Amino acid sequence: MKVAYYYRGCTGSAGFLLPEDVALLKRLFTHDSLPPKGQLYGKRCWLYLRVDTGNRNADKIAMNGQASYLRQFAEKNDMQIVGEYRDYTSGQNLQRHSLRLLAQEADSGSMDYILACNQGRIYRGNDLRGLLQYEDHLHTLGVDILYPFEQD
Repeated sequence: MKVAYYYRGCTGSAGFLLPEDVALLKRLFTHDSLPPKGQLYGKRCWLYLRVDTGNRNADKIAMNGQASYLRQFAEKNDMQIVGEYRDYTSGQNLQRHSLRLLAQEADSGSMDYILACNQGRIYRGNDLRGLLQYEDHLHTLGVDILYPFEQD
């Protein structure tokens, strides 16, 4: 017997079927938790920064703010920053070049975590299922995305 579950939240909405979507639902409800500091010690991370204001000065300020915040988080948790991707584009699409490159880096084993200020930096669209599938794909490669700004 299949059970349907529908979720609607500030990040979008999606329908899920149980038991097939258990991993996605688990991911949905664990977004708000960060691993303990000790678990982050020495871990390799890539920073992901994205803006789309269309205003060059505002973009630069916002991008630098994100970079500074994520670098402080990594330093505070004794994480190793091994790379960074920046996108100056809309977050409505998960097919961005940098997101594909992050998945390739994850597949190569060159990182443990991706740091993005919040979910909106990775994806701002309504396809919550797509975001969860992207995160789940990275997780199967041994990489998780952390959203430290959502914890403040």
